[in-house]
Amino acid sequence: MKLTTLHLDNFSVVRHATFGFSPGINVFVGRNGAGKSHVMKLLYSMLRSGWQAGPKASPAAFGTALKEKLAGVYRPDERAIGRLVNRGVGRKKATIELQSSENGTGEQQASARFTLSTLGSLSVTSYNLPETSSSVYLPTHEVLAMYEGFLNAYEQRELSFDETYRDLCLQLSGTQLRGPRLTKVAALVQPLETIFGGSIRLEGNRFYRVGPGGSLEAPLLSEGLRKIGALIHLLLNGSLMKNGFLFWDEPETNLNPKLVTAVAHMLRTLSGYGVQVFVATHDFLLLNQLALDDQFSGAGAGQGKSLGVKFFGMNLSHDQTHVTVQSADRLAELEPNDILDEFAAFYDRRNGLMLGA
Repeated sequence: MKLTTLHLDNFSVVRHATFGFSPGINVFVGRNGAGKSHVMKLLYSMLRSGWQAGPKASPAAFGTALKEKLAGVYRPDERAIGRLVNRGVGRKKATIELQSSENGTGEQQASARFTLSTLGSLSVTSYNLPETSSSVYLPTHEVLAMYEGFLNAYEQRELSFDETYRDLCLQLSGTQLRGPRLTKVAALVQPLETIFGGSIRLEGNRFYRVGPGGSLEAPLLSEGLRKIGALIHLLLNGSLMKNGFLFWDEPETNLNPKLVTAVAHMLRTLSGYGVQVFVATHDFLLLNQLALDDQFSGAGAGQGKSLGVKFFGMNLSHDQTHVTVQSADRLAELEPNDILDEFAAFYDRRNGLMLGA
């Protein structure tokens, strides 16, 4: 299954928008507060709720799971999910419809549709999405350093972390695959292990990097390397697998440029492996590397070949009450684009200063 289309009316800062997704890599760009993370969390919440409700779940069962998931992932005050409806005068209602198809081809179309009122009433009007094999959400902050004792603390105390952190720690707790499945994944993780400087091991309730110089506990590694280590472990234990979904919020955070380039190449490899990827970024290098790989490396369904990149620009209105959404298959066609515009403005300022010096 690949997600093909998301229709939003009055959800979060989006009044009306339609996202037509690539079966490969989907990149969200825009200023802070433009709703990039909210869109990814919505997709993730719907997929995870379907998985939690079970195969061939009824619309009612899906709605019950979704209501709890939205409250945990977004963490509105008093778990009041009605606060996710676009703000305005009087009572309003949000309408969300997600469509999917086999391999993103438009064949065997399936969908889920629900409404959400400002009073918190959630009503599922249709639901026939197939059960997903896997969906992983990587939040902005890495979790390997906090993994030890986090799940126990999360269940027993009120922590200021949304439920994506809990879900990720649960997925990281899985043990490594065995047999042919592990063999297939090993080729994917080998380049990442080279960057990571060894293999990753979960021993007791703590992660370690095992390399030529011995083992080193995760808290002593840089945050950038811990992000790479988490991705390696999720692949090796089957949490992130073929025909699954990866949502990664600002992967560039605390990564040096070499690691950013490596992550861009890895996302392409995951896409070729069959993972549908969704990324929100503010990074000039990551954005352009993904565009470059897609434009000059060709598209296809084989291992290591991306299924295509699609870019979504989410731009705040002048009064900052809602966003408009544009999409493009080529980065240069995405207008406006604050990341490219600001870098161009910087070089103009730089050249002006140097010419005037």
